[in-house]
Amino acid sequence: MTITEHPLVKSYLATVARETAGLSPERRNELLADLEEHIAVALTEKSASGDDGIRGVLARLGDPRTIAATALGDEPPAPQVNRGRTLALLGLLAATGPLTVFVPLLGGPALIGAIWWLWTAPHWRNRDKAIATAAALVPPLFAVSQWVLPAGTLNSGLGVFVLVLLIVPLLPVAAAVYLLRWAQHPS
Repeated sequence: MTITEHPLVKSYLATVARETAGLSPERRNELLADLEEHIAVALTEKSASGDDGIRGVLARLGDPRTIAATALGDEPPAPQVNRGRTLALLGLLAATGPLTVFVPLLGGPALIGAIWWLWTAPHWRNRDKAIATAAALVPPLFAVSQWVLPAGTLNSGLGVFVLVLLIVPLLPVAAAVYLLRWAQHPS
């Protein structure tokens, strides 16, 4: 058992973790890792191994609630995620593919609204938002290409065209599933 696995140290870190529940997961994990490293160094420097020595090091470090309050004061609380709004956004995003290809008058405004709503949502990384945006833009680009390209330019047969016509509208659905996965399991 390492010194940071001692019950007193584990209890101290668990208190900090519990009290910092309002921090983003990344910030909370960083804080706990820093505290654990600081405790390990202090225990090594003081050659503290018994309960009294460990209590002394933890006392000098400070009350876990004070540390948590300081950390919470340094960072605004993590954004609250409303599950209903998230599901509504993902449903709208998924609907943009079929709407854009088959009912463009509804699909265009739905696509613009879904992309705007996606980029104002606080709970996805920009990388995930960019992936979903790219997937959502494929159906309108496909629809526009059917109007712009002269007939016969992409002469690969009716079977391929029908296959593409069925797959392209499903890309925003796949993007919505991808975002749902990351909304449930961030980073």
